Amino acid sequence: MARHGWDPLRDLVTLQDRMNRLFEETAEQRRARGGEEAEGEIERADWIPAADVYEDEREYTVVLDLPGIRREALDVSLDEGRLIIRGERAGVAEGVNVRRHERPSGRFVRSFSPPDAVDRQGITADYQDGVLRLHLPKRMQEQQRVKIEIR
Repeated sequence: MARHGWDPLRDLVTLQDRMNRLFEETAEQRRARGGEEAEGEIERADWIPAADVYEDEREYTVVLDLPGIRREALDVSLDEGRLIIRGERAGVAEGVNVRRHERPSGRFVRSFSPPDAVDRQGITADYQDGVLRLHLPKRMQEQQRVKIEIR
């Protein structure tokens, strides 16, 4: 296993990305509510799982690493145009002497804004070996490329 040294630039960029994501989601929630202040406006999350997003000619694929989380503890929904993934990883059992605790536990929330080209009715998900894959198919008419003749 390769061991990476401390890289302050990488750590700063990662922190900036997480902060940007938090502010973006907060601003979107406020816009969706018309700017009104509401109790519990920001959904509490104890950690943020890593995610990758891929695209090919047929679909977008969102892949989240969620090791150690039971399928029943996951909730995936499409709410007001936002794809939201929620769940919870159980913490350390009571009475256990913890010598090192690096894996996050508790509640998590990730949200994504799917492009308009996504067929929202066709979204599917599968979960295997701690990896959640969300398949967001593109609408067929969006896939067709039309050549425009220049006169």
